[in-house]
Amino acid sequence: MSEMQDAINQILSDPEAMKQVQSLGEQLGLSKPQPKPEPEGLGALTKLAPLMNRFSADDEVSRLLEALRPFLGEEKRRRLDQAARLMRLIKVIPLIKDSGLFF
Repeated sequence: MSEMQDAINQILSDPEAMKQVQSLGEQLGLSKPQPKPEPEGLGALTKLAPLMNRFSADDEVSRLLEALRPFLGEEKRRRLDQAARLMRLIKVIPLIKDSGLFF
């Protein structure tokens, strides 16, 4: 066992032998995988994910508007939908600005 350890230590201490071992590992497909570069849009998506969660989160006002829906006519329901979307957008704009994505 000591002879094997000595042989391994000798290979590890010799830079030329290490290059040969690395070359052999690459030929066998055992080399370390190279890190993949991050796609450009992925960074923006990681910043955008919390904003989207905040965009879809309900607050008291949106729950109130949704509770009023059954009591409204078709035209007022349509206007209520537009108002709810606008409110969510207004709530998210400062967060987008602070994240530095667009402004």
